[in-house]
Amino acid sequence: MPEGAAVAFNVDKAMARTWRSSVLAHLSAKLVGEAMLAVLLAVTLVFSWRDAIPSDVYVFTSGPPASSTPVLGNGLRLGRPAQVSSSHSVAMAPLPQAQIPTAPPVDILIPDLDVHRAVEAVGVDRSGVMSVPVNSWNAGWYQYGSVPGAPGDAVIEGHAGYPGQPMIFGKLATLRAGARITVVLSDGSRQIFSVDSMTSVPVGTAPPGFAEPYGPPRLTLITCNGYFNANTYSYSSRLAVELSYVGSA
Repeated sequence: MPEGAAVAFNVDKAMARTWRSSVLAHLSAKLVGEAMLAVLLAVTLVFSWRDAIPSDVYVFTSGPPASSTPVLGNGLRLGRPAQVSSSHSVAMAPLPQAQIPTAPPVDILIPDLDVHRAVEAVGVDRSGVMSVPVNSWNAGWYQYGSVPGAPGDAVIEGHAGYPGQPMIFGKLATLRAGARITVVLSDGSRQIFSVDSMTSVPVGTAPPGFAEPYGPPRLTLITCNGYFNANTYSYSSRLAVELSYVGSA
């Protein structure tokens, strides 16, 4: 090979090696840069996802934080997401539910009047007037109203008797506020009431709330009073003794 051609070949060969080294160096730097960019992007995504979690949603704590916000029985706070505790939860026992009496009354006891008599179930006659017990010495419970101790106004009546000859409710007007009266039901339970007040109403009328089937448990005792007409053997008014419910025994 001529000397000039050999020199040209060697120069071309050296340039080729230099170009190849430059290309490899460029590619290596590019790959390293892309790799670093990928790592930086991954780190950025990780920290961005963590920061995006709301701090007040499902916070795991060792116990509910102190707060003036009322707490419901299911552990939820009003106006806030549910707080989840890492400690073992203790199931709360349900509150006992008071049973509503359904058994009819069979006896009435008024210790202050030395009264202990049977109670009969009565209704109304064709005129809508409350019927009287078959046994005049017994009390009569209005069977279409409330059971004593159940919601509403239970009504029990009794004869007053005649002047000088009192019967079961003849001395009802002498009861004082706070006097206790017990009504025994057929299931053996004892419903206890306390005298609140008494009032006289004309015949044919009734006191407010009389025989209402709703509201708190209460009891009204009814008997005759007022002027006694010896010709018709009737009284001019009715005495209503109102009692509030004390509880069951």
